[in-house]
Amino acid sequence: MTKYLYILLFIFSHTYVLGNPNYEKIDKESKNVPDSLTSSHQITDFLTSKWKGEDEKVRALHIWITHNIHYDVSQINGVFNYGSYDEMVEETVKTRKGICGHYARLFHHMCESIGIESFIISGYTREWDSKEISQLDHAWNAVKINNQYLFIDNTFAAGYLDHNDDYVHEFSDDYFLIPPKDLIKTHVPFDPLWQFLDNPINNMDFKNRDFSKLNISGDFDYRDSIATMTKLDSIIRIKKKVARIKRSGITNRLIQEYINEREEQIENLTYGRWVAIFNGISNMTNDAKDEINLGISFNNIFFGYMNKGFRNPKIDDQQIKSTIEKVNLHFYQGKNQLKKSKDLLNGLEYSGKNVEHLKSSVNHKQELIDFIAEMEYKLLEIELSIVKNTDYANRYLKKWKPLRPWVPYE
Repeated sequence: MTKYLYILLFIFSHTYVLGNPNYEKIDKESKNVPDSLTSSHQITDFLTSKWKGEDEKVRALHIWITHNIHYDVSQINGVFNYGSYDEMVEETVKTRKGICGHYARLFHHMCESIGIESFIISGYTREWDSKEISQLDHAWNAVKINNQYLFIDNTFAAGYLDHNDDYVHEFSDDYFLIPPKDLIKTHVPFDPLWQFLDNPINNMDFKNRDFSKLNISGDFDYRDSIATMTKLDSIIRIKKKVARIKRSGITNRLIQEYINEREEQIENLTYGRWVAIFNGISNMTNDAKDEINLGISFNNIFFGYMNKGFRNPKIDDQQIKSTIEKVNLHFYQGKNQLKKSKDLLNGLEYSGKNVEHLKSSVNHKQELIDFIAEMEYKLLEIELSIVKNTDYANRYLKKWKPLRPWVPYE
């Protein structure tokens, strides 16, 4: 989080928050909630149920978060291992502490629960009067209200770090419903899509404080891009994001680190999908093996009947026919499934770049190929037995019963 936040955005503070006469009342009633409300959903319902406008509901959430969640300096370089985003949200509500990601995730979660379209934006910041960007990446929010995209920075609104890096919890009304053309002067999304501008500022423009594009209409249809993006496969979506970021220029360490994280995410998702498909083929192979073994079991039962001359106890024709049919049904069903597994496995290739993942995928694939090949070899002899037993059963059942003992097994 950038130091001396009270300077940031001062030139356009209050321009957008004083448009609704209810804000003063909302602010007064939203700073506290009853102690009995302990979950994010309970708090959200309490804060928003009495207000009609989406901006009013968002204002109530903004006021409660900024007055009750304290920035935890000790977590700045922390590693978080939450089981889910819900867990992250509820811990933030419980402890009343967090860093920018917690503020943004909590606000987003609350908005989603009441049907307000919200986004979490990742990027970097710079104070208005400084040439240097913050050494920490940052997260803030955007909301879509009355078909307009507007920004909210709950973290910066809640307080700031003083000259000693101590956190001062002091509300600032400068970070609520800020238009894209204003926030871009201090907040740069890593992905230019989230600037919500038809002529996006690139990273070099920001570095040079060149905002001339803001006065020039562009042809970037960010609304259509956002709508299209939501329909894309997750890996393709991240790849397109990385491409947009690279085109915007890599002008600082934070951008490169973000790209590295996204590329690692792509790699992990790619490998995860490969593993999921491989496991599916492996399970299919095991199912095929079980089906084949079931057919072999019935074949062994038939051998038992045959060795006793279908007597002791007496085996009637229907039971003989049923047994040999089960032999063929299960054996060939399993064999066909094994072939399908083999075909799928032969077509499975790992498309990632990670050397360890590649090595692991090659080894596991080869192990399964060898296993299938060994099964196929063993099936040759077993299938010959099944073919002979089936032929014998058919000839046996067609024969006049008094002559059946002399039906040859060929």
